[in-house]
Amino acid sequence: MPELPEVETVARQLNAAIAGRRIRHLRLLDPKLRAAGRLSVDDYRIEAVRRYGKQVVFELVPPRKRSVARWLCVHLRMTGRLIHVPAGQTMDATKARAVIELDHGGVLFRDTRRFGTIGIHEDQAAVLPAGVEPLSNELTVARLKELLANSPTPLKTWLLMQDRLVGLGNIYASEICFAAGIHPARPAGRLSDAEIRRLRTAIRRILTAAIKHCGTTFSDFQDSRGEVGGYVKYLKVYHRAGEPCRRCSTPIEKITQAQRSTYFCPTCQPD
Repeated sequence: MPELPEVETVARQLNAAIAGRRIRHLRLLDPKLRAAGRLSVDDYRIEAVRRYGKQVVFELVPPRKRSVARWLCVHLRMTGRLIHVPAGQTMDATKARAVIELDHGGVLFRDTRRFGTIGIHEDQAAVLPAGVEPLSNELTVARLKELLANSPTPLKTWLLMQDRLVGLGNIYASEICFAAGIHPARPAGRLSDAEIRRLRTAIRRILTAAIKHCGTTFSDFQDSRGEVGGYVKYLKVYHRAGEPCRRCSTPIEKITQAQRSTYFCPTCQPD
């Protein structure tokens, strides 16, 4: 499933390509998405395309005859793709679940496994994620310490809790634990102040680097241009069980936490 860097990549690309464009019509082609059509976004102008947690959100300004702003939210889930089609190119809706027709070009929503969702809201509060944005100024060391306090949950599992920090998934949670030098099974509420500082630094450094390389692709993720993420070659532990640690040469180990695979170095991340 696309995580924060992948969704951020798509949102930034679409914002650069279509901000300021007007939506002519939103066509929902998959019956599973029809419930989203109760609020129209036709004739709305795209003020910006941003990432809210793991969702791509189109912030919309109404035409003059209306006064209510709206937010068009797309959750890519496992195989969802938002594909920008520039003006002058054929809008091939084959296999698309939805089409956003613009005054110049458009956007296709393709999703092989059909787990992705589309929602339209008139209240921004309904769109904002519950947890803290890990790259925002809100995530100070003190705030992170407060979030972690007294939690018995293993750290790697804690990092996946979207009501604590938003946008993290299995790939980057393993990488962050490694970068911070903390065993993924350590209870989140038992980290020292020094470990919390290292954890915050690792969160911001890993996510920033992954965004720079347009995220990570193992199987399905492609950005709005149809290109794969390039961060896979920089991964230190994820999906490398049995391979030597890039830092100390100890074989990377894999365990299961909350039904998810976790990768770590037993030397660099002592229990």
